[in-house]
Amino acid sequence: MNKIASRNVIRKLALLLALCVAAAFFAACNDDEAEATPEPTIEPTHQAATLSPIYNIDYDPEQFIVSGSTLVEYIGKGGDVVVPNDITVIGDSAFAGAAEVTSITFPRSVTKVEAYAFEGCTGLTGKFTPPNNLNYIEDYAFKDCTGITEIAFENKLYSFGEHIFEGCTGLQKVELPEKFIENNAVTILPPYTFSGCTSLTDVTIFKEAQLIGDRAFENCSALTTVNIPDKVKELGKDVFAGCTALETINFSKVLYLVGGGSFNDTPWLKAKIEETKNNIAAAAPEEKHNAGYITIGQNAVIYFVPENDTGDVKLTISENAYSLNEGAFDSFIDRLTSVTFASGGRLEFLGDNLFKNAVNLKEIALPSTLRNINPGLFDGCVNIEKVDVNSKLTAIGDNAFRECRALKEIYLPDTITSIGENAFYHCLGLTKIEFPSAIESIGNFAFKDCENISNFIFTLKLSDVGVQAFDNTKWYDDLSVYDAPITESQFHVYGNGVLIKADIVDENVVIPENVKSIGAFTFNGWKEIKDNEFYGSKLPKSITIPDGVTRIGDYAFYFCENLDKVFIADSVTEIGEKAFYGCSKVESIVLPAALTEIKDYSFYGCTALSEIVIPETVTSIGRYAFYNCYSLYDIEVPAAVNTVGAYAFTGTPWFQYHNEDFFVIGTTLVKYNGNSEAVIPDNITNIAGGAFENEFTTSVKLPASMTSIPEYAFSGCTALKTIDLTGVTEIGERAFNACKALEITVDTAAVNVADDAFANCPNVTIK
Repeated sequence: MNKIASRNVIRKLALLLALCVAAAFFAACNDDEAEATPEPTIEPTHQAATLSPIYNIDYDPEQFIVSGSTLVEYIGKGGDVVVPNDITVIGDSAFAGAAEVTSITFPRSVTKVEAYAFEGCTGLTGKFTPPNNLNYIEDYAFKDCTGITEIAFENKLYSFGEHIFEGCTGLQKVELPEKFIENNAVTILPPYTFSGCTSLTDVTIFKEAQLIGDRAFENCSALTTVNIPDKVKELGKDVFAGCTALETINFSKVLYLVGGGSFNDTPWLKAKIEETKNNIAAAAPEEKHNAGYITIGQNAVIYFVPENDTGDVKLTISENAYSLNEGAFDSFIDRLTSVTFASGGRLEFLGDNLFKNAVNLKEIALPSTLRNINPGLFDGCVNIEKVDVNSKLTAIGDNAFRECRALKEIYLPDTITSIGENAFYHCLGLTKIEFPSAIESIGNFAFKDCENISNFIFTLKLSDVGVQAFDNTKWYDDLSVYDAPITESQFHVYGNGVLIKADIVDENVVIPENVKSIGAFTFNGWKEIKDNEFYGSKLPKSITIPDGVTRIGDYAFYFCENLDKVFIADSVTEIGEKAFYGCSKVESIVLPAALTEIKDYSFYGCTALSEIVIPETVTSIGRYAFYNCYSLYDIEVPAAVNTVGAYAFTGTPWFQYHNEDFFVIGTTLVKYNGNSEAVIPDNITNIAGGAFENEFTTSVKLPASMTSIPEYAFSGCTALKTIDLTGVTEIGERAFNACKALEITVDTAAVNVADDAFANCPNVTIK
């Protein structure tokens, strides 16, 4: 049987629902319905802690592979399938790609359907009514089941995943249950639930739903009418985009947030625009402007039609408007010259990217009722000079003022706790920033290239500073400029113990006790002194990180080429990406006891590193983590490690000397040394990049459960001629790079293929 899914996706506890969904739909449950699983008082474990494992299940070993009470894989020949009694879980990808299965009958014991369980089961047809004891359905569970025509849920759900019915092109009618209980969380119709269901005409959404996720109904081209439940407050992005027959939408009265593109290409929006144009034409001169707003729900503005097709547009926002949503002004954004908010209004939300690229907007006074400055709000407003803020803002989103080069000043209220990535990137007009008293985090590149900022005023709560947050500002550059050569090391510590920069004189550096976090690039560049930045310093040979430091940021010791000794206190729980990249003289490191992850490139190029102690708590080792550590002959990898990234150990003698046929860490194959015809065992669930970088493997047989080929998995496998990709649905970046002997045809209609997955493969056909 062909499989479609071994994904490293964080799964939700939604397994059970999908199974029952399939059950009723594929074949009615012949057993009496059991009582619904009791409503949990604590978060479900997805392994359904209330279910007792059953190990003595009577099943046909020629049809099923069973582990405990989980149906791991269907291996039968198809037709009408009866799931064995006492099965509680239909496992990840258990029936994926089994197009020959025409119906499935489930026992009443089934409560969970895991991710991809029935993906691509195109032989399943007709109506599906899940049993009422199916409570969990995970991501992609019924994706591309093109024969299903109707689904009727009667059961109570505890978890419902994303993409569950995506691509079910035959699906015409869906009735979701009224109840969807997920530990008192917000009830969501998840993203992509019905995306691409081109035959869908009738749908009943969860009655308790409060949010409809991104692209939930994207390209449902037969859908003509939608009733949005009364409790829905938010719509994600592109929810109904491409619904080219959608003429009627009945909105809930409490709806106030709508993502960009949600009604693109719908007849409903086109009719609203024409209606609004007619209203403008009929309105008195003083009312023409107000007639241009298209609002839904709780006075949520989703579109504005200007009076004229050319010339400047000046907006006066009505006091009744509660939200201005993404895309509302896109059709005339380059003509927008002013925005005025009515006093005494109730406006609380401005959508993502609302004023993005409003190049003729020069100033704006934001309403005091505004809660957040959303991502991209003024991104690319290159001529805006002044933004008045007088509110109880709590956050400034990513890219909020990116490239606002003319912005001269901005007041940040004391209520702001976070500033996002690139928030003020390249704001050349800013000269001073006073951080709010509540500020805790500043994102990557937040003030990068703000060349003229000479002063940042910090507060004591700041505890997290991202990569290059202040890079190329006058303030940061001047931190290391002194009237006379310094005689002792200078540590620039701000906020709640964040070490942002250091000027070192001593060879042996001890981080001060008041430091709690070492910022990104703090010690970058010690291989070279430029422009007196480290005038008079002796490049450090040892670093002692004392007890109390909890975090070492990305790039913290990047290319400290003179560094040979590092002592890290056990209080450190996180070491960032490339933290010791290029530290070519470091010989030994004992990692802190509470560390759980070795991140990408952490020790890349540490060519002298011969000893490293990895704590038992580590579960993940990132890409290129120990790449080209030429002196590393021995590594004790903890038993808990279950994830290994591409080329994590390539270039180490330890890796080179492992010559067993299958060198496996956890369930990841990190190196293949077997014969020319590789048959990968079923217990291997992942292939690390570089595992097949050899000149002898000519053919590969994948385990049935492996439906995803990760990045670089077969890169450099120059002799590889054949591999059966039946059941594979995803192929990552450069997965088969330089497989020059490979001769296959890959159909992108069935497989998601990265653009460069087959780079330098002259005999591969992509269609």
